[in-house]
Amino acid sequence: MTGAVLGPQEGEALFGGRIVIKAGFEELCMTESHYVGARPGADPHFHRRHADAFYVLEGTLAVLVHDREHDLSSGACVCAPPGVVHGFRSTSTARFLNFHTPDGRFADNLRARNRGEPGGFDSVDAPVGSGLPGTDAVLLGAGEGDRLEQGRYAATIKIGREELSLVEWELQPGFHGPESHAHDDHVDAFYVLEGEAEFVVDGDTHVLGEGSYVAAPPGVVHTFASGSGRCRLLNVHAPSGGFHDRLRDSGG
Repeated sequence: MTGAVLGPQEGEALFGGRIVIKAGFEELCMTESHYVGARPGADPHFHRRHADAFYVLEGTLAVLVHDREHDLSSGACVCAPPGVVHGFRSTSTARFLNFHTPDGRFADNLRARNRGEPGGFDSVDAPVGSGLPGTDAVLLGAGEGDRLEQGRYAATIKIGREELSLVEWELQPGFHGPESHAHDDHVDAFYVLEGEAEFVVDGDTHVLGEGSYVAAPPGVVHTFASGSGRCRLLNVHAPSGGFHDRLRDSGG
């Protein structure tokens, strides 16, 4: 298996480019969506075997969790674990990332629907307020989370569940990540939120700007560093493999 290196707007575009699959691995389906204006997204449902998470890049989403709708703006995120009823809609023009961990056939469902076929995946329609309580979900606004600072970086853990760790990194010039390494049991992926960062994937070095995406599936050697200036990244481990706990234990 090889790594993925994508520039802004690159990936598998579906529905006229409204949804772009950035990663379609068994462990992780990550999409970037662009909704123009207020429009419906997904009716109330839950998943039996995977978590469903969102991170808002621009605009606003109204996200249902159990029995309450929450307004999420840029930098906010939500994670509905298995059994928690959720849904969403845009309330303005919005751009957001969506993570299904593991994939649960979500990518194939999107492809089928794009072809005009019924599709289907690990999803069950459900009444609002049914299922597990909303307290089982993760819901954080911009800047919220477990922030850890050390040297030339700060890491904010937004989601720390076994299905997924989602971490915001703020890197100062001169930051160098870990030695090049590979994982044998999870995908390690990055999305550049601001500035430029340097990534090494499969021995090749890439300097990538805002909106770019990098993924290292199991067995792919990789690392990362800051670019010439300050940058911000989202880092996804799917499944977490205890990464968020190790990050906390190390103090950053």
